[in-house]
Amino acid sequence: MKYLFVIFLLSVSIGSALSQRIDSLKYELLNHRVEDEFKVEILNNLGFEYWIIDPVQSIIYGQQAKVLAEILNDSSGLAFANRVIGVAHWARGSYDHGLRFLLDGLAIYEQERDSLGWGNCLMNIGLIYADRKDNEVATKYYFEALKMFEAINAENRKATTYTKLATVFIDEGKLEAAYDFLDRSGTIHVKANFLYGQAEILNRYGMLYSKTGSYDSAIHYFEKSIEIGKKINDIDGIAKSHSEMADVYLRKGSIEKAEAILVRGLEYARKTNSHKWLKEIYKGLHLTARKKGNLSRSIDYYDRYIQEKDSILNEQTLNNITRLETELAITEQKRQIEAKEGEIIILEQEAEIQKTRFIILVILVIAIVIVGILIVRNRQLAAQRKAEKAEKEADRVKHELEFKNRELVSYTVNFLQKNQLFEELTELITDLKKRSPNDMRKDLISMERTVNKHLQVDKDWEDFKLRFENLHTGFFDSLLEHQPSLTGNDLKLCALIKMNFSIKETADMMGISTESVKTARYRLKKKLELPTETTVNDFLVSLG
Repeated sequence: MKYLFVIFLLSVSIGSALSQRIDSLKYELLNHRVEDEFKVEILNNLGFEYWIIDPVQSIIYGQQAKVLAEILNDSSGLAFANRVIGVAHWARGSYDHGLRFLLDGLAIYEQERDSLGWGNCLMNIGLIYADRKDNEVATKYYFEALKMFEAINAENRKATTYTKLATVFIDEGKLEAAYDFLDRSGTIHVKANFLYGQAEILNRYGMLYSKTGSYDSAIHYFEKSIEIGKKINDIDGIAKSHSEMADVYLRKGSIEKAEAILVRGLEYARKTNSHKWLKEIYKGLHLTARKKGNLSRSIDYYDRYIQEKDSILNEQTLNNITRLETELAITEQKRQIEAKEGEIIILEQEAEIQKTRFIILVILVIAIVIVGILIVRNRQLAAQRKAEKAEKEADRVKHELEFKNRELVSYTVNFLQKNQLFEELTELITDLKKRSPNDMRKDLISMERTVNKHLQVDKDWEDFKLRFENLHTGFFDSLLEHQPSLTGNDLKLCALIKMNFSIKETADMMGISTESVKTARYRLKKKLELPTETTVNDFLVSLG
């Protein structure tokens, strides 16, 4: 706030200087007979000077510059004309029109790589979003503009952007940030003696103190802003400060004072034909009349408030703009303007149609995605259930096979132990025969026959074969299919080899010597007609 005292001490006759600039530009326009780029520049400068005094005049000069720039293919003049018209529409509260022209200007500035114009358009677009209370988008445009201004060291434009950011921060209640940005802005504007920027800062301080409830300080700053505004003939800024100062008096309960300030502000708002400030002032007058109990006047002001709120551009203003454009342009120029306006309407309609189609398409895509997700999810669940069922079945089969394998091994061990027992009995009987008397010889011979009979019966083999086939289904069928001439002993030997029994264990199972087992294995390989490099074990394992 260190610069505020300096502002109060400044006294420069800026209003007359502005009037002189406008008169000078009008004189140049009157005496310049050539339809060239210089004339476009004069028209744009007139439009620029007029926007804080009379936005309608600003629009008229901007439209004239735009028409001529399009005919001359003057891209720089066309970009500036779009910006002049856009800002003037913003000043009047016609945000949709303003945004359309500013976006057109922005596109040209970007294409021309004009950093200053580019940054100015970004900041002006931010103004529209800020007035619409879309602070997030407004802040984004302000910071983009600030980046452009910093890149080209445009100090004055940086300061103006700081003020705009402070306005957003005040609206959001970020008062410390607002103080900081206003201080930065003030330092630059005081140094440059830029009174318009200083008046803006004073207005924002009024808004800030109003936000904190420091009403007397707020009123003080609004009055100082109006004082500088009158010096530079900033009609728009004066109307704004009157409207906001009246709101402070209403909060203080000073109804009469608020009404008097609103009436003065109404004069300035009418001069600029600003729907934005006319709307706010009529709203304030409606409230003061209601608080004073004057219902008929309150209703009258409320009707005017609604009228200004709903009217972006009244018919009379549109007719005046069209008439002046027609007087300026030749028939071909008018045709070009109407054609372009028609194209804009068609493009807007097409854009609306495309927007509707896009929304429908997005809804359809979302629906398809949701259905697809549900289908995939159901399939995943089904597959998961199937996999779980298969896993359970596999576990069951595995346990069953393990049980059968254990049963077969157990049976085989018992079979082996039984044959070993019988062999031991046979050896014992043989020894007894050598040592027994003649009268016991017959009984021992009978016992030996019984043991030999048990060793030779096929019942144990059949039981073994049955259990083996339960575990290795189709094994014997595959063997016989490969070599039909295999005997029962061959099949028994194959089964024992398949179970990986040793030669000794195989000999005990079959009741033959180990040498006989080796000979039987050799003959078996020949019977099976196996290649030299393939062992009997490998072949039998491959049968499954």
